Amino acid sequence: MPPAAATPAAGAPSGGQAGSVSWTAAEYIDHDHNFGWYLLLALATATLATGIYFLTKEYFAAGTIVVIGVIVGVFAVRKPRQVTYELTSRGLRVGDKQYDYHLFKSFAVIKDDGHHSLNLFPLKRFMPPVSAYFDPTHEKKIVNTLSDYLPYEERPADRLDRLSRQLKL
Repeated sequence: MPPAAATPAAGAPSGGQAGSVSWTAAEYIDHDHNFGWYLLLALATATLATGIYFLTKEYFAAGTIVVIGVIVGVFAVRKPRQVTYELTSRGLRVGDKQYDYHLFKSFAVIKDDGHHSLNLFPLKRFMPPVSAYFDPTHEKKIVNTLSDYLPYEERPADRLDRLSRQLKL
């Protein structure tokens, strides 16, 4: 797989209002999936659904596994959109969605497999972290701007992110 296919494209950050930074990047890492990947997904889904059926004798449970396999396949075909990110004195804007700083306790820059992402960790227990990919050359400006509003926290990529990258989801 060529490295360009897996790297989110990122535009140079620019300053909109005073103290703000904006950039454009893919909303997630795009992986090229060949026919073999989809065949393996279909075989794994069928095997898991069959195993679940024989263990539980329930069509619903096996059907749920099949539906999940189809959903994963459909989303694997989808290509990421280019999204504009902006750090302002109020918060992080992702496209049309605004995330205010008071919703988050800290942030981290995750460097995993050559990809750099900004992760904001929420105060609320069931709110997922907010992620934004960026070009590594702009890391200093992004981190310096965000450090004025939230504390920096050193964190590795979480297990779910590492697993999804290994499976190329």
